[in-house]
Amino acid sequence: MNALPNRPPRNTGPIELRDFGPTGRRLGTADDCYDGSPWELHRGELVEQMGSKDIHGIVMAILAALFRTHAREGLTVMTDVYCDLTDPAGPSLRAPDVVLVGDLASPRNDAYRGTPVLAVEIRGTQSKRYLDEKVKLYLEHDWPSVWIAHAERRELEVLRPGTAPVTYRPGAEVPLLPELGKHGLGAVPVAALFEERDASRFTDEWVQARTQAHTQARAVLAVLSARGLAIPEAVRARVLACEAPAALERWLASAATAASAEAFAAAVDRG
Repeated sequence: MNALPNRPPRNTGPIELRDFGPTGRRLGTADDCYDGSPWELHRGELVEQMGSKDIHGIVMAILAALFRTHAREGLTVMTDVYCDLTDPAGPSLRAPDVVLVGDLASPRNDAYRGTPVLAVEIRGTQSKRYLDEKVKLYLEHDWPSVWIAHAERRELEVLRPGTAPVTYRPGAEVPLLPELGKHGLGAVPVAALFEERDASRFTDEWVQARTQAHTQARAVLAVLSARGLAIPEAVRARVLACEAPAALERWLASAATAASAEAFAAAVDRG
């Protein structure tokens, strides 16, 4: 009796008729991953995406707003976008909750193919297996920094290839990457990643405060210029870098009353 010819694995057509892959999930292709699709693709197998509801969606929105506020020029913040992680082990399209990228020249309708500066996954209701599998793939592809925001525990876990994870718990401050230093913010409290009230201090309020400080500093320099007082460049730089409203108010009064540029510089030295 002749043996039946081998057929290629069925990875298209109705999901319920697909063959199973080596880990027991249905086979798929990149065509299964489109805007609004419930699927991600992990080395040729379909993985159902976790929903971004309740606390998961709230934390995702907080982090995206924080990143968009502080990302330097040329960087792009995207949420829930497919990233192509295809390798010799099979095709993969996974969707981090938030990514910060620096090599996106223009908007695109297909998957992102590059290396994010930072990727964030929010641990809410999804299984540990689901999350561990995604993060392992990111690190295998040398993504330089991956955050896992544990929504229920209010903790942030930071992972980098080849180093031990670092966990930041409530009360600690999380250092930010230089790429998030547009407004000079170097770190944020852990609470600001999970609570909207805390987060607002570092989004709209942060920018507003820095804008007001910059306006005050320019006013100090304008008064000095109008009076014909030429101050050293180091003093000028210190005034422009100051973000303390009380100090700027004192320096504005001194700029209007100081007998000389040297007297104003002395006032700045006193703080």
